[in-house]
Amino acid sequence: MSTTFSLIKRMVLILAVVFLPLRATSQAQDATSKAYEKAYGYILDEKWKEAQEAFGDFIKKHSKSNLIDAAHYWHCYTRDKIGENRERIFECYREFIADYPKSNWLEDAKSNMVAIASQLSREGKPEYEAQLEGMDDAEDEDVKLAALYALGNMGSEKALSTIIDLYAQTKSTKMRSKIVYMLANFDSPKSKKKLEEIAANDLSQKVRKDAIYALGNNADAETIEILKKIVLSNSEAEVRKAALYSLGNHQEENEAIVPFLGEVARTNADVELAKAATYAIGNSSSSKTALELRRILKEAKFTEVRKAALYTVGNLNDPDAVAALSEAALKSEDEELRKAAAYALGNTRQTEAVAALKQIVSISNDPGTQEAAIHSMGNIGGEEVQKYLYETAISNSNDRIAKTALYALSNASHGRIADLMLDIVRKAKSPEVRKQALYQIGNEGKEPEAVKTLATVAKESTDPELQKAAIHALGNSGSDDAVPILTELAKSGSNKHLRSTAVNALGQIGTDKARAALLDILGVKQKE
Repeated sequence: MSTTFSLIKRMVLILAVVFLPLRATSQAQDATSKAYEKAYGYILDEKWKEAQEAFGDFIKKHSKSNLIDAAHYWHCYTRDKIGENRERIFECYREFIADYPKSNWLEDAKSNMVAIASQLSREGKPEYEAQLEGMDDAEDEDVKLAALYALGNMGSEKALSTIIDLYAQTKSTKMRSKIVYMLANFDSPKSKKKLEEIAANDLSQKVRKDAIYALGNNADAETIEILKKIVLSNSEAEVRKAALYSLGNHQEENEAIVPFLGEVARTNADVELAKAATYAIGNSSSSKTALELRRILKEAKFTEVRKAALYTVGNLNDPDAVAALSEAALKSEDEELRKAAAYALGNTRQTEAVAALKQIVSISNDPGTQEAAIHSMGNIGGEEVQKYLYETAISNSNDRIAKTALYALSNASHGRIADLMLDIVRKAKSPEVRKQALYQIGNEGKEPEAVKTLATVAKESTDPELQKAAIHALGNSGSDDAVPILTELAKSGSNKHLRSTAVNALGQIGTDKARAALLDILGVKQKE
């Protein structure tokens, strides 16, 4: 007993000295990253007031962060979005440019500053127009280009010719790309002709794609034919895909586009191009869309294209989607298509989808398809789904299916994971399912109920494997609430394997309280 305990003490010392200091640094970095991600999440959700407050708070608390320049940029940006005085916002960007001359957000700030100056000029403040027109050769090319763009928006008759001339003169890919989007703002045959020329001939693939997307802003018949010609050309696949996606955005305005995209999807020899055509069809709610996708399912040359069609069908609001996908999941000769159809059923969000997925689990002979159906149910959620997944987890004789149901149940449940999983620990037929249920409880992290549940199993279970699984899960929780029970098990567990597992779990938690427990096990007194 003494020899075993001394080995455990040496293990404790290694864990205490090596791992715990690293955790503090990691936690500080995580706090900064999480604060920025939370603030940026408000940007993505277009919650401008919340974003402004969050970035203001970030600037105060994380001034040494390498994200501080981005935070200052977004703080200016959100001030504009919530309607602050635009002259003050202009100054905000000016200060940003002065303070962070090497920021990745510099060009965006300059462009925004020029756009604001343009608007202020139109509102009767000629000093801002003077700033735009007075940019001299010392200014970098991006700002001069932004100035031309702003002048074009103010109605300068010479702007289009000036911009076209600038395109011919510049060797900068970045400049030519920006010029393309400026040209798109001119409703003129001359600008359209220039964009077509750029899409066909520019040396840069990126600039050619930009020209295609710029052309795609216009849905007239002439532009549609230009885009079709690009799709059928010998240009690189990425350029032709850009033309496909641009066409896909205008299906409802031009009924001839859906059949064209369908033919490309079914017959083109380039699988990536055919997939792109399939996804492009899904951008429309046209009555022809679902019919064309079902035709692709039957006639496309490539399995990958048929899978793309299945996923696209699943995302449509099509009343026949469930029947079509169920048939593919049960009858397709290709296993990958069967699984894709089952996953796609989960995306339909139609009430009939749950019954269809249950049927697939019940009668399919393919475990992969059955698992896909179970995962799809987990994504759908709801009481009916939770009850079905629970029963499958505790009673299905196939460990693989039962464990999949367990994972899906975790995904579908909200707020009662610990209770559900403990019930499965007690009732499941499969030892593997019981262990996985414990790990799912541990994944709940620092929730007190989760820790309490795991502690009960770790202390009271008569199954050594379940005890070890519960101890591992306590370590994964990262909770100080787990430290007392792990300390007790490390000191007086029924065997050395159990005690060693408890020591490892304390090291994994890595908090100050866990460190103190490890030192206590070593018999080392902490300094005051």
